[in-house]
Amino acid sequence: MGKKSMLEIKEIIRSYELSETFIIECIRSKWIIPCDCEKNLLDEEDVARLMLIRDLKRDFGVNDESIPIILHLVDQMYALQTRMKQKVKFDRSRRFPGSIYKLLNRGKSKRE
Repeated sequence: MGKKSMLEIKEIIRSYELSETFIIECIRSKWIIPCDCEKNLLDEEDVARLMLIRDLKRDFGVNDESIPIILHLVDQMYALQTRMKQKVKFDRSRRFPGSIYKLLNRGKSKRE
């Protein structure tokens, strides 16, 4: 894996138009955890979470109590996506059309 890109909070404020107060609130609420607390460094995943939280609160009116639940569900979704990609990669490496491919192809012949 490559090295993650790290950004200072000041740079994030400037580049993504997020307020320092908002970022600090997210850190205090433990919705994001800086990679380096002393230098106030966040990685790309943290920035994506910040933007998601901002959108949830601003655009959808999600309250603070719901944010950790939504973040947990998003984390589960990404973990499942990663496992599915690994399964597909494993099936392809074995040159065996796994059950996913069978299900997808089963409907094709009927539709055509």
